[in-house]
Amino acid sequence: MRHPIYKIAALALVAPLAGTMMLASPASAASAKAPAAVAKKADNPYSTFTVKATASTKVRPGGKITYTIKATNAGPYSSDPGSYFVVAYVPKNVDISAKGGSYWGPKKAQCAAEERIVVCAVDKKLEKGGSVSFGFEFKVKKDAKGTLKTALGVLAYDVPTGADTLSRDELERLGVKSWFFGKQHSTRVAR
Repeated sequence: MRHPIYKIAALALVAPLAGTMMLASPASAASAKAPAAVAKKADNPYSTFTVKATASTKVRPGGKITYTIKATNAGPYSSDPGSYFVVAYVPKNVDISAKGGSYWGPKKAQCAAEERIVVCAVDKKLEKGGSVSFGFEFKVKKDAKGTLKTALGVLAYDVPTGADTLSRDELERLGVKSWFFGKQHSTRVAR
């Protein structure tokens, strides 16, 4: 399922800093009398991801910063296209525009950058154990200083069977849950 990238980016702005993110489900989704074990199991994602990511450890102002992400589906189920997105939430002193950066990954992947988020949609079903890799290279602004913090990972959605044609707004209205799997990285600006 394809989502308009600007809507995904709006959601992803909050996700990386929150660690694990989960959209609220409707109050009627779980019975008030359900045992705690049943409610806990219902809150588990369809697929979890293990993420190996790297970031440049230091960079000069005006130089290039490099990020890599390898996301592996840890199961228990496969992830269809449109149910997971590779995301990079970058600091304000990094230029992610077309003239300031580049990214690479699977052949049919589509990436879009907006404000401080790069979101990549992958047109590949990931079976349990399958992985996808991306690389990003961006220009650091000349006035950058201190430490540049970024979050790199995967934003995964529990898109129910048959809901692959619903809009992003409709999925949210229905209470489709999402999770962020990733890590925060720091890059020191060396003068």
